[in-house]
Amino acid sequence: MAIDPIERSMEQSFAADQLRRTISDCEDLKQLRELALGLVDRLAQQQAASRWLAARSSEAENSRMEMLARLIHQDEPARE
Repeated sequence: MAIDPIERSMEQSFAADQLRRTISDCEDLKQLRELALGLVDRLAQQQAASRWLAARSSEAENSRMEMLARLIHQDEPARE
């Protein structure tokens, strides 16, 4: 199974570019520090969400595989 590359939407690209400009143009150390800390919090939240989604996806796939195994086992002729 191939994994499709993750592409940003146009809105995400615009927001990222806007944030880059804000950081590049920032001359206030306090403001820059607050911005950086906000980004760290946002990244941590995004990583937690990604781990949660990956775990749910894995659980769903395991459930499908278990169901398929049960169906295959039911269709096997009885061996005596």
